[in-house]
Amino acid sequence: MILSAILLVLTGLMIAFAKAAPSVVFSFYPALSRSILSAISSVSGLMPIALWEVLAVLLALWFFYTLIRVFTGRRSLLCWLSGVLLGLSTGVFLFVAIWGLGHFGPSVDKSLGLDVREYSKQELIAATAYYAAQANEYVEKVERDAENLTVYPAFSELAKQAPGGYAALAQQYDPFTDGLGPVKPLASWRLFSQTGTTGIFICFTAEACVNPDTYTAWIPFTMCHELAHRQAVTAEDDANFCAYLACMASEDDDFRYSGAFGAYIYCHNALSKIDKTAASQIWSILSEGVLADIRAANAHYEQYEGKVQDTAQKVNDTYLKAFSEESGVQSYGEAADLLLCIDYQHASIRKMLYALLVKGKALFFQVAAGRGQVGRGQCKMSVLAPPGFF
Repeated sequence: MILSAILLVLTGLMIAFAKAAPSVVFSFYPALSRSILSAISSVSGLMPIALWEVLAVLLALWFFYTLIRVFTGRRSLLCWLSGVLLGLSTGVFLFVAIWGLGHFGPSVDKSLGLDVREYSKQELIAATAYYAAQANEYVEKVERDAENLTVYPAFSELAKQAPGGYAALAQQYDPFTDGLGPVKPLASWRLFSQTGTTGIFICFTAEACVNPDTYTAWIPFTMCHELAHRQAVTAEDDANFCAYLACMASEDDDFRYSGAFGAYIYCHNALSKIDKTAASQIWSILSEGVLADIRAANAHYEQYEGKVQDTAQKVNDTYLKAFSEESGVQSYGEAADLLLCIDYQHASIRKMLYALLVKGKALFFQVAAGRGQVGRGQCKMSVLAPPGFF
């Protein structure tokens, strides 16, 4: 009990100090966190499967074994409860120390020199048109099947390619590093599909894992999202933003399409909340391939909707709010604020995407002038369903 109390107090002190002196703590903590995660990954990366899933099974077996010993009178209940409390307090302490403290630090836009502000509706329309143009550009460069749906290489191949985008970004930006290692598939993907979870990062084993049941067009984006957490990026909207940057920095068009696809959906969702007509107008310029992927993705995720998914979302919402993400699960969609920054502020990123930027702006002016308008009822999917992450 005493050791548990000490660990919980130390955890509280870490968080309190991070809140009181963020400029001091986060001048070194992100780099320290990345170094610790890299060291852990050098061990867990030796296994082709997710080490944390194996450890989770062993921990569950140990939990029930010790519980049975309590009911058979071989161990006292108080002793068992003390052990459980010590395990939980140790887990919380290590989580915060290794990675979780980043929730209380500055967002990634500060690290990249971006200035997130309140954007006008016209700026959001322009950005949405811009990302729609990107999706249209890259959808023509990926393989498609007879139903006009995206076909990507095997999961294992994509997993090896995923760190490449961050390796390119690391050459320009300090918050990113290379040598991340491949993403791992979730062996228990059926369980995660029921909860609506497409990816998860476990800091204890430094493993970025993705549900192989994720809809195809989302897989590269989801991989880069989880690798963003491996980069000590904790906030979900920040991870989505980094995922987009990594996808676009990749040399592979499969990743670039996935990044543009995800960016469009997040901006479309944001725009649909304030101007459904403008969102419908931009929807009308999407190519048939992009539309086919959107509809197929929504149909894929709808099959898992239900009480189990709702409960999982509530748990995730509680966790995010407890660690200083006030919007909870809504923070996943707030990447739109950061995505607008690319279009209007960051010169080096804007230069990298210049050709598509011009095309996006041209489409914006077409929409603003009223051309390509969609009648009411034609755009039924005003709010799209992006995948869920942990």
